[in-house]
Amino acid sequence: MHKALHKSQELFTATWGEISTFWGINKVMGQLYALLFASDKPLTLDDMCERLQISRGNASMNIRALKTWGVIRKVRVQGDRKDYYELDEDTGKIMTRFVRERKRRELEPALETMRRSAVLLRTAIPAMKNGERKQAQIFLKRIENMLMVSESINTLLERFIHGESISINQLKTIPIAWKKGA
Repeated sequence: MHKALHKSQELFTATWGEISTFWGINKVMGQLYALLFASDKPLTLDDMCERLQISRGNASMNIRALKTWGVIRKVRVQGDRKDYYELDEDTGKIMTRFVRERKRRELEPALETMRRSAVLLRTAIPAMKNGERKQAQIFLKRIENMLMVSESINTLLERFIHGESISINQLKTIPIAWKKGA
């Protein structure tokens, strides 16, 4: 392999692993994905372990997760009994699955927590003393503002996940509710 190609693949794989952690994805999972992305042919688990200097158990667990997400697939190579893996090259499908998974794991629980907190506060505020009531009202207003923005973003993400177009005007409808003291 040409030195520049090898160096480029190493750099891409290492960087992708670091970027993955920023997005809440296991570093090794990101590196495995990047390794398959950079490869022109399917790779075995042993190939990937050797290239990344990781254990088989770690690689296997993360390969399973990537398969579950549907971004890689197991393939057979004629004349070889080993399992090989390759990338699903449909970038749009990959990004959609990534967004769907992040939305499910992060945004939806956050929305539910905000909704429950708002209901609790609305129910309790009438029985509170003045000082507590003011503090609770400020907190409720902030939760409602955050919920309004988050639900707008959730709606846009749903449109993206279902392959619907999103116009710049729809992006402009996301309420900007971050006001001092609100």
